[in-house]
Amino acid sequence: MLQYIFSSSILKKTFSVIPALLLLQGLLAQTRYGVIAGAGKSSLYKFAFSPEDYNRYSSTTSLWGGITADLTLVPNNIHLFISAVYSQKGYKYTMQKQTGANNTLKDSGFKQALKYADLNINLRKTFVFGEEENNSFFAGTGPVISLLSGGKEEIQTTYFGNSLPATNTTNSKLTKGTGAGKYKPVFFSWSIGAGFEINQLSIFINANIPLTDYYQDAQKAVKHKVKTFGINIGYTLFTHQKREKAERTKPDRDAPVVVIDTLADTDGDGITDIHDKCPGHKGTEKYFGCPVPDTDGDGVNDDDDKCISVAGPVTNKGCPIVYADTVKPAQKDTFCYTIYFEPGKSILRSEAYKTLEQVVQKLKANPKLVAVFTGHTDNVGSVVANYNRSIGRATVCADQVASYYIDKKRLTILSLGNTKPAADLNDPLVQWKNRRVEVCVFEQKQ
Repeated sequence: MLQYIFSSSILKKTFSVIPALLLLQGLLAQTRYGVIAGAGKSSLYKFAFSPEDYNRYSSTTSLWGGITADLTLVPNNIHLFISAVYSQKGYKYTMQKQTGANNTLKDSGFKQALKYADLNINLRKTFVFGEEENNSFFAGTGPVISLLSGGKEEIQTTYFGNSLPATNTTNSKLTKGTGAGKYKPVFFSWSIGAGFEINQLSIFINANIPLTDYYQDAQKAVKHKVKTFGINIGYTLFTHQKREKAERTKPDRDAPVVVIDTLADTDGDGITDIHDKCPGHKGTEKYFGCPVPDTDGDGVNDDDDKCISVAGPVTNKGCPIVYADTVKPAQKDTFCYTIYFEPGKSILRSEAYKTLEQVVQKLKANPKLVAVFTGHTDNVGSVVANYNRSIGRATVCADQVASYYIDKKRLTILSLGNTKPAADLNDPLVQWKNRRVEVCVFEQKQ
């Protein structure tokens, strides 16, 4: 009876975490809920100075499944991952004798198949890769609380001679407690795991290292600890986002009543002031009464500008003129280098600095040499965005070379976006070859 009360109190304390999670959910930006399943091996944890002969012990298959909650503490960085799973643990014990007198023990086997409810609390560090927030590697660690819910023991024996028959006994009434031959209602472990997540699917491996014993051997009175190792598959079912409460303002009863002339048109652009976002400036209906914008400030408004974020002359429809034909590398003594970039970025990687140092050495060795930096992108994004990114990549390479006191008049920047791919634009596995800057060093012909 006392064992039942103790086990029930532990269960209540363990699952009291659920209302705490619901309360914490309201304070966090995002909480994801899902399911998990896994398989692996459980075995006796070996430790020094034990009288046990560990060669007689072997592992058993361990299975588990349950529900998960992933609480975002720091976006794209720190998560609290909690899972409640139903698992099976245990080990096998075998003893074999080659010779013996009649009616004496020849072979014996002992197998545990124990059912536990496990509460895992892991603090995870995530490392996001790619453009999607939910694509990440992660590693985590934390405590595990295991509560015994049932199970069975299987004992097999055979004897020398033919007088005594082999026996096969199953015991499903396990004794809970802390003495010899008894199972503790609860024991603790420490979990270590790592894996990756793509969209809603996650795969990771984990190992549970025991902190306390769970069973005491009936014959040798040795305390046993069990360890588990396996692979997990998780799937996110739904996500809870924190809702921001709109601020409520009380109306000022003493404020004067303002009468608005709904037909007034201050700037005379044909759009009444109540619908005009720029009532003091003439504009168009497309821009809600505001003048047509000129985002890049090149004097060509956005309606007529083919490159609204890059300045260019009116004669070229607002796009910069790239004099690609004015610089033609010679067929001989031309040195070309390629520098690769991460998706959506224009930041030099460590190996890029070494490559650009070679370019600097060539230019310093021969003042007649010039360098052309041609930027390229993959097919992700709009034409304008890829043009801007490719020119940004070429610029950062040229600036790095110029920082070594190389005259900028000897450096030319070209931007081709994704118009000259080095690999198939439709194959995501080779897109890294297209995110590049090609640097060619040669002597310019007059």
